Amino acid sequence: MKKFNFTGVVISRRNVGEADKLITFYSLEMGKITLRAGGVRKITSKRAGSLELFNLVRASGVSGRGQIFTLTEVQLLNSYSSWKGQLGRVNLAYQVSEAVARLTPDSEPHPEVYTLLTGYLDSISSLGDDWQQQTSDFLLQLLVILGFWPEDKSYSGDIYALVESVSNQKFNSSQVLRKISKW
Repeated sequence: MKKFNFTGVVISRRNVGEADKLITFYSLEMGKITLRAGGVRKITSKRAGSLELFNLVRASGVSGRGQIFTLTEVQLLNSYSSWKGQLGRVNLAYQVSEAVARLTPDSEPHPEVYTLLTGYLDSISSLGDDWQQQTSDFLLQLLVILGFWPEDKSYSGDIYALVESVSNQKFNSSQVLRKISKW
């Protein structure tokens, strides 16, 4: 078994078995990486709070026999609590996390993507009326960094349609607020 350390943002989580979760991070050192967090769904788990969506953490893992790594330690660096109580801002975090999760390959570090993601999460609490433009700018910059769009060319269409086209998957998080507002 090989131990490794990384700093990353929790970009998705999925329940596995009775008490475990698969946690996907976007890390500075390793890019997108998924680890199995054993027992984290138990009430007595001390790591559960640190592994909430969008948290920035310092973590350790070990490689095992299969392709899934195991989370061994986690330390919370930033929970972004200043905006997590605001549904609209959480939806923006979902949008950028979904785009990062869908467009980036596993285990390929892109420090520029990490910097872009953490910078955007840092700025969510101070977004003003131009939040749509800033989110579109984030998505376009992500496409540029990953080589899906030329750096010197602007984009004036529906940025979500472009992300869907590149990823070949429907972009779900951009529709959440519209569905909720219809209730």
